[in-house]
Amino acid sequence: MAIGGELIVDAGNEDQGIGSGSDQIGPLVGVAMVRENTVLVPLIQQFWSYDGPDVNTTSFRLIAIQSFEGNIWGKADAKVPVDWENDNEIPATFEVQVGKMFSPAFGTYVDGLFGIGGDKPYDWGVGIGARFNY
Repeated sequence: MAIGGELIVDAGNEDQGIGSGSDQIGPLVGVAMVRENTVLVPLIQQFWSYDGPDVNTTSFRLIAIQSFEGNIWGKADAKVPVDWENDNEIPATFEVQVGKMFSPAFGTYVDGLFGIGGDKPYDWGVGIGARFNY
């Protein structure tokens, strides 16, 4: 069982077309299927804004995670969200990620983001992040 969530603090600049202008929470639930060093996770996630313009989006996701030697991982994440605030648009995205765990509880990663289809929220992007396990 996969249970978790995301906290999104938007630090973008809407005047330049960067960011959504909303800080959000995104609880999720799914089922993890494991085979050797590969994990496949189909899940559903709900996003709500707690600051900024209204966000109410349900995202259907399929995540594949591959573990490598040296505590390195790769991840692919296909997201097909339904935006309930904007006439049920489907701003689909695809994310690829490479990261390294420095301890059992902390790691960092770099990811590439790609918008898909006519309702895509962006063309592409690059991100960095930290992962905390507890």
